[in-house]
Amino acid sequence: MKLFESHRIDERVRSNARYAAAILLGVTQVLLAGVIFFRLYVLGQPDAEIRDFQAVLGISIFGYIALQLFLGGIFPIPTLRGALIAYVALTGLVAGGCILIYGVPPIENWANTWLPAVAGPAILVGAYALLARLGKQRLEKQIGE
Repeated sequence: MKLFESHRIDERVRSNARYAAAILLGVTQVLLAGVIFFRLYVLGQPDAEIRDFQAVLGISIFGYIALQLFLGGIFPIPTLRGALIAYVALTGLVAGGCILIYGVPPIENWANTWLPAVAGPAILVGAYALLARLGKQRLEKQIGE
């Protein structure tokens, strides 16, 4: 007794299915981010009430990128100079945005103001570079076998 029909899947079909799934995931992530911003800034809900949405969105976005970096090996690997430029740009964007919104914070409160603006981009760029390099090594090892 057969429960499922089998069919032959070639590389094009699999690639198209993955591409369509990635597009839908991206649309879902953008819509979820829109819901978060709407609830925060239009409805005025406190940040604590939507912490679960923020966590799900963060896990989804960073998990997808990490899997694509490691398993796919398709994103570019930054050189030391590229990583440094990306770090400076992200740090400037985060720090500049916060200064525009909240003003210049006092230096004695650096652990809550300056440290996240400096350490956050360093963690993101470092994790990206590490996963991209490991993904490339993984693919080269698979191809070489």
